[in-house]
Amino acid sequence: VAVWNVRGLNNPSKHREVSHFILSNKISLLALLETRLRDSNVNHVVKSIRRQWNFCSNHNASLPGRIVVMWDPAYIAFVPICVNEQALHGKVTLPNMQEVYVSFIYGLCDSRARKQLWNDIILCANRFKKTPWPLLGDFNVTRFSHEHSNCCQVTKAMEDFNCVIRSAELDDLKSTGLNFTWNNMRSGTAAISKKLDRALGNWKWFKHF
Repeated sequence: VAVWNVRGLNNPSKHREVSHFILSNKISLLALLETRLRDSNVNHVVKSIRRQWNFCSNHNASLPGRIVVMWDPAYIAFVPICVNEQALHGKVTLPNMQEVYVSFIYGLCDSRARKQLWNDIILCANRFKKTPWPLLGDFNVTRFSHEHSNCCQVTKAMEDFNCVIRSAELDDLKSTGLNFTWNNMRSGTAAISKKLDRALGNWKWFKHF
């Protein structure tokens, strides 16, 4: 499973890049964030990337189509359960028939608007607590001060995020690679880098995987 905050999907060269990523990493379930694809164009793009794959999106809840999920039906089954502007939650059935829930997240930039996402996660935590459940994506907020390149304070938005993680009984999945997942593309003193993307799991996920 993978999540990619990718732009430029209207360009066929990007389709080939995503297809190569899927094959080289043996991905069977992929969420594309911030695609900016028109609803009428999603089918063409997905079939251009992997012709036999199925897909769903949150276009009904967000006109820009912030989340597109595609999967290989020959390997897994994916059923969307709840779709809104900032998340797409679904149930995955693995080849061994084990079921897990997966949530793909793309939080809004406005901390006040993210409160709806936090409420959504709490509701899902109660619903999915007996089943392995990872959450992956761009939460658009850091957890700790060291996840911001030039800020040492814990903001109210960070406190809200950590409160939700504790209430939902989640924890970060082990990660490797770069500490920061986003930067403002500036240099010198104006440069800012943050860890906005992460994967979380509930207790059942850590127990089983």
